[in-house]
Amino acid sequence: MQEKRPRLGAATIVIHDDKILLGRRNKTNANGMWVIPGGGVDWGEHSREAAVREIKEETNLDIELIRFVGYHEIINVPANYHAIVAFYLAKLKSSHFELEASEDLDNAGFYTLEDIKKMNCVDSVEWALKEASIWK
Repeated sequence: MQEKRPRLGAATIVIHDDKILLGRRNKTNANGMWVIPGGGVDWGEHSREAAVREIKEETNLDIELIRFVGYHEIINVPANYHAIVAFYLAKLKSSHFELEASEDLDNAGFYTLEDIKKMNCVDSVEWALKEASIWK
């Protein structure tokens, strides 16, 4: 039997017009909850590269990373989930874009901080936005 180990992930806070990109999760862990989009880091891939790639795959958006925000450990043993996630802050490369949620998300959009505070978000959303000095 293979030993279970935490997975490395990358997620990106994307800011556009003073709004923040969130997606509603369409997977077993945290299903139906709002998250900062991201996913797993592939073998040989830097977490920065994974952050850009995952945003493209999950939302069809092209982004430019601004800075690293921090690492956050997410553990949900009942859902068989344990990840260490690198969070980044980014902006869109262009003001002309077509946002499309992937199969991992059943919805995605840009929301104000006031909206986000009322949404059913995973804990890491508040943590990451505070670390990025956005949540006040």
